[in-house]
Amino acid sequence: MGDINNNQMNNIMEDMPLTKWLEAELKNPDGKRLIIRKTTVAYAAAELLQKAITIAPLSANKISLDNFVVRTKKWHHRPSSAADIVGVDMISEKLSLTIIDPSDLGRSSSRDAEEDAGRNLVVSISSCLPRSSDSGFEQIKESTICHLFGILLYQIYSNLDPFLENKLEGNEPTLLDHGGVKTEKGGLRLTYSTLRELGSPPNICMLVQNFAEGNLPSPRNTYFSLKEGSDDLHLLLRQPNKLLFTSNAPEDGHLRLRLQKNKLYGRDHEVSLISDAFSTVCVGESVALFVGGFSGSGKTSLVESVMASVNASGGYVLAQKFDQLSRGGPLLELISAFDRLCVLIQSRTSPQDLQIIVDRLTETFGVDLSLLRRLLPKVDVLVPPSTKFGQQIPGQDGTRMNLQSVCFILQHFIRAVSSKSHPVMIFLDDLQWSNSMTLKVIQHILGASNCLFVGSYRSNEVSPNHAVFRLMKELEASKQCSVQKLILDGVKCEDLNTLVSDALCLFPRVTRGLSSIIHEKTEGNPFFFLEFLRSLVDRGLLQYSMGLERWEWDEDLIRLEKITNNVLFLLANKMSRMRMEVQMALKVLSSFGNEVNEKIITYLNTTSQFVDILSGVEEAISDGFVSRVGEPLCYVFVHDKVREAAYSLIPDDAKDDFHCMLGEALRSIPKGDGLDDNTVITIADQINHNLDALRQSGSSMRLEVASLNYMAGVAAMSRSDNDTASAYLSVSLQLLPDDHWQSSYRLSLKLYIATAKVACSSGYMDKSDAALKVIFKEATSLEDKLEAYYLYVNLLHSQERGEEAHTTCQDVLAQLGEKIPEYVTPEESKKMIQETIMIISGLSEEKLLKLKEADENSQTVMRFICLMGTVSYFSKPELLPYLNLRSIQLTMENGLSKYSLNGLVGISIVLCNVTALPKECVQLGYKIGALGMAMLQSHFEYSELKSRVNHTYSYVLQHSDPVQKCAERARKGYGFGITSGDTVFAFFNANGEIRYSILAGANLPDLLCETDKYLALIGNHGNTLSRSYMFVYRETISALIDNGENTSLTTTTENGEKEAANDAIYLDRQSETLSFHKVLQSFWLGYHDRCYHYSEKLLEKKDAGKHHRLVALFYHGLNSFVLLRKGKFTKRCAQVYKIAHNALKEAEELSRWNYRNKVNLLEAEKYSFQGYNKEARNSYGAAIMSARSSKFFHEQGLACELAAFHCQRNGDLEQARKFFDQARTCYKKWGSSVKVESISNEIDQLSFSESAAVEVQIGTA
Repeated sequence: MGDINNNQMNNIMEDMPLTKWLEAELKNPDGKRLIIRKTTVAYAAAELLQKAITIAPLSANKISLDNFVVRTKKWHHRPSSAADIVGVDMISEKLSLTIIDPSDLGRSSSRDAEEDAGRNLVVSISSCLPRSSDSGFEQIKESTICHLFGILLYQIYSNLDPFLENKLEGNEPTLLDHGGVKTEKGGLRLTYSTLRELGSPPNICMLVQNFAEGNLPSPRNTYFSLKEGSDDLHLLLRQPNKLLFTSNAPEDGHLRLRLQKNKLYGRDHEVSLISDAFSTVCVGESVALFVGGFSGSGKTSLVESVMASVNASGGYVLAQKFDQLSRGGPLLELISAFDRLCVLIQSRTSPQDLQIIVDRLTETFGVDLSLLRRLLPKVDVLVPPSTKFGQQIPGQDGTRMNLQSVCFILQHFIRAVSSKSHPVMIFLDDLQWSNSMTLKVIQHILGASNCLFVGSYRSNEVSPNHAVFRLMKELEASKQCSVQKLILDGVKCEDLNTLVSDALCLFPRVTRGLSSIIHEKTEGNPFFFLEFLRSLVDRGLLQYSMGLERWEWDEDLIRLEKITNNVLFLLANKMSRMRMEVQMALKVLSSFGNEVNEKIITYLNTTSQFVDILSGVEEAISDGFVSRVGEPLCYVFVHDKVREAAYSLIPDDAKDDFHCMLGEALRSIPKGDGLDDNTVITIADQINHNLDALRQSGSSMRLEVASLNYMAGVAAMSRSDNDTASAYLSVSLQLLPDDHWQSSYRLSLKLYIATAKVACSSGYMDKSDAALKVIFKEATSLEDKLEAYYLYVNLLHSQERGEEAHTTCQDVLAQLGEKIPEYVTPEESKKMIQETIMIISGLSEEKLLKLKEADENSQTVMRFICLMGTVSYFSKPELLPYLNLRSIQLTMENGLSKYSLNGLVGISIVLCNVTALPKECVQLGYKIGALGMAMLQSHFEYSELKSRVNHTYSYVLQHSDPVQKCAERARKGYGFGITSGDTVFAFFNANGEIRYSILAGANLPDLLCETDKYLALIGNHGNTLSRSYMFVYRETISALIDNGENTSLTTTTENGEKEAANDAIYLDRQSETLSFHKVLQSFWLGYHDRCYHYSEKLLEKKDAGKHHRLVALFYHGLNSFVLLRKGKFTKRCAQVYKIAHNALKEAEELSRWNYRNKVNLLEAEKYSFQGYNKEARNSYGAAIMSARSSKFFHEQGLACELAAFHCQRNGDLEQARKFFDQARTCYKKWGSSVKVESISNEIDQLSFSESAAVEVQIGTA
């Protein structure tokens, strides 16, 4: 502390009269530092004079150099540097000004620090005198004070007599009287040029002149108050780079406005809203922000202003601008943006955080990483690909990704890469050019991950029914994220004046009139405002004066300017005056949309039509129309209005021909250059502009363009944009010659297969069917038809045309040399099962891996056997044992493939679900199923089979795993199918999820909503088989909620009409399922005779599934005690209990979770019926506890309900009430209004019985 005090004492404080201080400052060699120091004193003097006016009237002698003293401090550790200015005093009026926050003026280590960073000075003025009430003379006018202060400023900045120059020229001064103050006429007009000669910056020269001319009539920009001038002096200190030391002289012969690219004017509130939205995302929530406004209102600039802070806080920004001219489709553009996000994440993430993302991606997608790679190829920079045994054989890619696939994959991708510490911001610009598919993807992403979505759109170019407004409404209705809306109007005049002040490097006071005129003409549209400002420069209405070294203009002339309210006029007019090479470059660039890959322009530069186009592009960049950005490099217009103006240079009637000329030039690119998908689509887009001309062209030209469109369609298919793919494929079909199956066989075959796949994935089954039948007719070999047959069987199966699907598979296999029998007897089936068991009993992963890999032909046979097994499960289940056995035999003979392992899983179903097989076979089934799944996951790429295998394996796990896990597995299976485009098995898994959820006692209203969601999706794809099953499940859910009173069994079609469920139910195909669900409904609704009937009907079916039989036996057993008490079906009901109890006890050994509570409840009912009250109470208690443990709320409620009836029958009404209350609580959790009402009635009846019993007791007493 002592050292500090000594240092402080060694600092030298000094008070210097202003004249002496100015003389001392002449020794300062640093001109910039001197200017800042003088401006600091000038500002202090202005502040003191303003204060002095409030104390006493000012006289002329008080506004002079002699009335001011500068206080300085010399620092001991910097003896060579100039002393700091710490304050300024005013002698007359005895005022003292202290600079409280000088921001270390004069003591920075950098000599240029003062001019690089402005000084926002804070001052404090003290006075020891009270305000004078009578000073002896009147206050001089404010204009005269400003005039005299101008003389003072002139002396400060020049160290000269203000009349010296006039005297040197030999002129006799003329004295004028201004309120008792005599000054000289003429000399002050020369202040500006004199100060410039002495090196003062132009703005200081102008400021001094504006003060000094305050006494002249109608001067321009004159100060009329000290306050206004003081503010400008302070502004000089705060913004020295802009107002003091920036040279406005032309560069390279070009006059340029000093526009600040990264500065946003008048949008502070809007920036704050977006920043707050991002902060919300950083705590784990999703936000959707929609920004509307006219073109040029600054929507893009507003969002881009926040991107830097998002990047700085560890976030990732995914940005994509949609384009009116892009025919590749908005969905393709969106997917490309997600692809670029992979590279961004890899380049901006630490190794530790990157590993976390990689782990999440691997965990989320597993073997489906190949599908993620198919959609986003650049994900390889995050998760390098690995090679697995048994890759997909050529021509047999079973995946058909569709919109649901894209939604599912991108939803899970964002969920894996976005986190609170590294949130993703998705910015989609110009949503008016997007479509419903693209926005549907965004809706799915926001529903399952924390990210910030910002979408901008031109509010004057979208109709009320545009997809963007539907998205807003759906997001608000679903409440899956916070939805905010922002409309950008014109910027206020004062904010745009700041822009003009910055651009011209002049005081805002000086530019205010000019800004007001332009604001009035442009209505505050920022882009239009800027372009009009630039146009004033181009037309000479805003000129740079080399003499004054600042911008000059005539406001009257500018006010008279007639201007269209269309900014395109200004831009196009400017472009039309440029060199023809630049105009051609602008036309070419604009023909591709807002941006184009640099590679495309480089290709064009090598053609004769567009040679040297690169030089024109470079000049367009230099003139500020275009920029070069991104990786890979792209040429991008700085604003969409600039592109529109450039595109308008092409006459409307010549646009199609111009596009075709571009396409023709690009078509000549050597094919060996390995064109990427985006380039192929770009070329196709250009050529397709004039299809009428193409149809009239020669056959070779048409075939080449047809092939190009096929390639573009496949590229769109690979990104799951089926609508865009369909458009390209349709063009290709139109261009084929009449004899294309003879002249262009391979192209025709590929084209029709692609058309069938796209149509099927989009739900247009008739179109797909038509394309497939053409292939069957025209293809010349079985090999060429195989892929079409595979797709056709799946299509038939989804439409419940099982017999046709089965026959088709059978015919194909026969042609492949594999004969499938028409029918297998039960005895043959039993023998085959035993034979299969012998083969698989000793199988292990080690033994399977020793097998060779199956050849292509064997895999094709296995593939169709696997498909036939799926079809047979529904149409001819008696064939399953044969198909499973044959699958094993072929594997042992010809080698291993993923279809072999799918066969192992199929075998496990038979072993686990055939009722007559012993427990050992069931256990073997679990083992073999688990082996098949483990092998597939560890050693094979099986994405296109994953949903199918998952669905098959669920029939095994339902006997061992908790039924809730089965529902969850089915939900994942749905995701696998949607991801790969296997909608058939996606919807089978959806059926499984709902079925298992019903049995698990899931919340019924939630389950109803989930069911309706699935029904809508299934209906869109025309899958009547899954749809009919889903309707049955919905009928059960509806009945269990309120007996269907308010949840009627209907669904809403796309046109909003209600469609009855029964119209779509195929009763003959679902007798087992229908009987099972009738058992559930009738039991829970108390229809005991009906329950008995449907239970018996189901159990009569020898081929009924084991799981259905077990659950039905549970309800049948409970129902039998009700009937026994009524004296109905006594002999059979007595048998039912034994059958049910034995079956469930055996099932309990495999799954205690699923069956323990059921066994306990059956035993409780038996004990209650037999009168063993103690045992009954214990068993009821065990049933309640085990149901609660397994989270079966419905069966917990059932156990409480039956326990209540038991207590009621035995006269324990108080305990009965308690059990009824518990039952009602459980049924409320379940969401069953009908059961809650039923129990409430029982409680009311119980209360009535208790009251009656009390009355009887009173009467007896």
